[in-house]
Amino acid sequence: MLLGARIESGPAAQGYVQLAGIVLTLLPAIIGTGVASAEEVGIDTLADRLREVFVETDATLAAPTLRGGWARVGS
Repeated sequence: MLLGARIESGPAAQGYVQLAGIVLTLLPAIIGTGVASAEEVGIDTLADRLREVFVETDATLAAPTLRGGWARVGS
């Protein structure tokens, strides 16, 4: 069994770019369901804005936990 999660903070953390990338892939659904407009999301500056807020508030970014497992079948 495996369990892993990326946990990081500070201005050099890569999680801000990764999170903005996830939002980019979800952007059509976000707009289509009326959750937010493209202007409200501001995808072009999202990673920088996330970085600014996280660093300013000394927050930690924790990615979703990934789990994995395996088994042997037979002998």
